[in-house]
Amino acid sequence: MNGWRSPVALLVLLAACANWASAQSQPRTAKAIGTCVVIQTNAASVETPFALRAVGSCETAENGGTQNCTAEIVPTGADIILDVTDTDGVPSCLRLAGTDPCAVVQNGPVIFQSPRHATQSFSAASDRVRMTTMIRQKRVQQTTADLPPSARFPLNAGRLFDVLRNRSSVAARLECAMADGDHRIFPIVGEADLSPNIRFVAKNSSEPAFDILTYRVTP
Repeated sequence: MNGWRSPVALLVLLAACANWASAQSQPRTAKAIGTCVVIQTNAASVETPFALRAVGSCETAENGGTQNCTAEIVPTGADIILDVTDTDGVPSCLRLAGTDPCAVVQNGPVIFQSPRHATQSFSAASDRVRMTTMIRQKRVQQTTADLPPSARFPLNAGRLFDVLRNRSSVAARLECAMADGDHRIFPIVGEADLSPNIRFVAKNSSEPAFDILTYRVTP
């Protein structure tokens, strides 16, 4: 009687074994350590009129005959540019020799090589003159604004996730609500890890407008 099992007991045992095998075959659910959004920042330039004008001067030589000189005009500051629409200015003339050499001076147009460099050439008679050109300027200021955040996605331990970073963006970051209740910000800088738990894996630059950055979440 000791080796005998009832049919009911055998069915219960087989069902238990089947349930255990099924549970072992199912992948474990990845543990989420938080959820995040990607926020990217764009920059724009704003130009405003600047009261001070840029000045360029040149002097003709003393060796007689028709004299030529070219004035170079550059902005007065690193954040200043020339107003390329200012082409109607009248240059000033200072007599350096002779009776009235300024009366016969001829000037060419203002030529802008770039918003930070312009020239104007002059032709005078044999007497020396000093020619001065003034051009309006603009101050250039950079403004930044965040784009709307991406869709929220989970940080699952052991899993990969992708970030699509626009090449036109000047900055990007992850803003994450962590599982422990903490709020974290992870700046995206080059191909560096975002944190000890968020490791950089690869960069895909096949798209013309954005890069695909892949990261792995470690437990």
